[in-house]
This record gives sequence, C-alpha cells and structure tokens, in this order.
Amino acid sequence: MTIVEAAISGVAQGITEFLPVSSSGHLAFLNKLFGLDGASSIFFDVLLHGATLGAVVLYFFKDIIKILKDRDVKLIGYLVIATIPAVIAALFFEDRIEGFFADIRLVAVMIIITGVIVFTGQVFLWRGKNQKEMSFASAIVIGLAQSVALLPGISRSGATISTGLASGVRIKEVFRFSFLLSIPAILGANLFEIIKAVKAGSVLQVDLLSCALGVISAFVTGLLSLRFLWWLMEYKRLYIVAVYCVALGSVCLFFMK
Repeated sequence: MTIVEAAISGVAQGITEFLPVSSSGHLAFLNKLFGLDGASSIFFDVLLHGATLGAVVLYFFKDIIKILKDRDVKLIGYLVIATIPAVIAALFFEDRIEGFFADIRLVAVMIIITGVIVFTGQVFLWRGKNQKEMSFASAIVIGLAQSVALLPGISRSGATISTGLASGVRIKEVFRFSFLLSIPAILGANLFEIIKAVKAGSVLQVDLLSCALGVISAFVTGLLSLRFLWWLMEYKRLYIVAVYCVALGSVCLFFMK
C-alpha cells in the first residue's frame, strides 16, 4: 500500500465509520480497488477502526466522564444490554460474516439496503414525534439492529440510529446512545482482529509510515464526520445519505466484479 492509498483509506474510514454509509462496505471496495488482500489489509483496517474509536471517545469525552462520575447505572445497563446481541452474533456467525466480504456484489446490495434503512429513519424524523427517553425495549431493538450491521455493507450507525428514531427516542439521545454503543463494539472487534493478525504475522507486513498516515487521516475526518452527522439529524437531512448509499451500491453492483 502506498502513502496515497493509505491516506485515501484513512479519510474514507473517518467519513464512513460515523456517517450511515457503511465503513466496512467502503473499505471492501477500496481493498478491491487497490488490490489488497489477506491479513495485512485486515490489520490495516483494524488500525483505522482504532483511530475512529479514539475520535468517538474524544467527541463524547464529557458524556463518558459524566456517566462514570454520576454512576448512571441505567444507561450503562442499556449499553450492556444493547451490546449482547452483536457479541452473540459475532461468536456464532463469524465465519459466515467474513465470507460476505468475498462477494463484492453482495456488499453492494447491502449498501443499497443501508440506504433504505437510513431513509426509514428520515421518515421518522419528518414525523417529528421523537419525544421518548431511552428504555429497555429501545435498547434491545437498537442492539439487535447493531448485530445485523455486522454484515459488510450494512451501516452500524445507520441501523442503530434509524431503529432508535423508529422507537420514538429523542433525536439527541439516539445520536449519543448509538455512538456510546459503538465504543465496546469497535473495541471488542479490534481486539479480536488484532489477535488474529498477530498470529498470522501480518504486523511485520505493514508499512509503518503508511499506517501512521492512515490513522491520522481517519482520526481527524472521524471527528468532522460526527459533527456533520449531528447536523444532518438536527436539520432532518438524512435523506442525502440514503440517496448516496443507493447510488453507490447501484454503481458498484453493476461495475464491480
């Protein structure tokens, strides 16, 4: 991987990890485009996810400190409950999920489905009836949505945010919960992939300069993407993302093999 390719991948990760357009789908397209394959590309993807994990922790740092300081047991419990479905799905369906990455056309279809999911969230924004607080039931359905988003091409943020909006939870609370929920999800997935990459010896196959540039690019653009997503939700313009997903998925479906 060249420095330019690493920078492009980092920017793509930073933008797509938080915007509801599927970072895994975009990285699959980029890996295909750049001819990357094997454990080394997996390890690089892990580093990029780690960079965006740092971005979400920094963005919600005050919220995290407040939750810990106030010992908000209810919210912590909801986060734990919502994390369980994805953990179960990852443990039992890991091989099948990874197999999806091999079929780039299937990933394209999933991105189109993401567009539909995001547009559904937009419909509930237009209805303007999001007045509820986070509840046990909302945490469960958001957790189930996150487990479905393990499939490459299905956006985790798109699935969890749209599900939260459909449950009637307040917009700002949905936004915060979705990304607080991403912290254990990304951390757990990264630790698992790092162990696999180390066992495969892929750490020795990566270029440190390229990795560093990719990480920095992903971190900076991740922070900007979080702010932009909140703007899209606040001004009820998620449909822009939905149109993008359908257009991108359609183009990749017909032109990528």
